[in-house]
Amino acid sequence: MTTPVLQEKEEARLYNELRSALEEVEEGNQRHKMLKHMNRQLKFAKWRKERFHRFDQYFQGVRPATLWIMLATGALMPVVLFSIFIWVSLWVE
Repeated sequence: MTTPVLQEKEEARLYNELRSALEEVEEGNQRHKMLKHMNRQLKFAKWRKERFHRFDQYFQGVRPATLWIMLATGALMPVVLFSIFIWVSLWVE
């Protein structure tokens, strides 16, 4: 789970990196490419922050019983799928 402080630090780091990169690059096509690349990074960071916020909100309300059911289902799913595979392969023979 991510915390808002870490997310803000990451966003601030990206803005600082953008500022320093734009100061180093002269005007022209390369500056435009650099700006587009950094803009994509910032959009991805914002999208990831929103996505993890929804993820965190969901798991804050999960009760332990629900968590155990999710874990048991995930652990038993390969066994069930393998059993179905064996059953189908025997049936096809």
